[in-house]
Amino acid sequence: MDAQIVTIVGARAGAGASTVAANLAVALARSGTGPVCLVDLDFTAGDIATMFDAEADEGGVPEAHVATRLSRGLYAILAPTVLGDPGRVPERVVSELLASLSTMYAHVVVDAPAAVNKHVVTALEYAHRQVLVTTPERPALRALGRYLDMLDTLGHDRRLRSVVINRTHPDNGIPTAEVELAARTPIAAWLPATPDIPLSINTGQPLAAVDPDHPFCHSLLSLTH
Repeated sequence: MDAQIVTIVGARAGAGASTVAANLAVALARSGTGPVCLVDLDFTAGDIATMFDAEADEGGVPEAHVATRLSRGLYAILAPTVLGDPGRVPERVVSELLASLSTMYAHVVVDAPAAVNKHVVTALEYAHRQVLVTTPERPALRALGRYLDMLDTLGHDRRLRSVVINRTHPDNGIPTAEVELAARTPIAAWLPATPDIPLSINTGQPLAAVDPDHPFCHSLLSLTH
């Protein structure tokens, strides 16, 4: 099996990248195109276990063979509950993890933290698709610009990038053209703000699992193609 690896990062903390990653993984698993593994690379504040009301190990190094089954066709490598300095985890660990998972699953969705470290860089290098999540406010769009500049500096292929605008409202007070200009590429998905998202997080059931016909989930489907 040769997995398609999607690495999802927030252009800045709080953009909702983990929410996008969790719901995208559920949507891919529901699509029936093969097993999916969701990887939580945030070794300092990982949230994926909470979003699925799952139990993570206290510590240790993430390994492909210790994936947690979340639902039919969906598995996860969860961040440890005893969190520490990600710098103490050797860079090769993430490289070997993604290489192993790519032989075991049809899709690997990586939830990467907004802070750029060696593990995030590795996950971006392995990605067949890089999804950057931001919100429609000017400070967030400036942060997106800085992230795009960093990817350019590292020599990443711009064709691999997708930009998702999260928590949109009918009138954000910022012109759509300005958002599109900041993204430097067509927007892959506009995800509407909805109180159903925090409700789904608080109950440990991603929205795509309990209400796949929700407008948020329909908007997210464009990322599965």
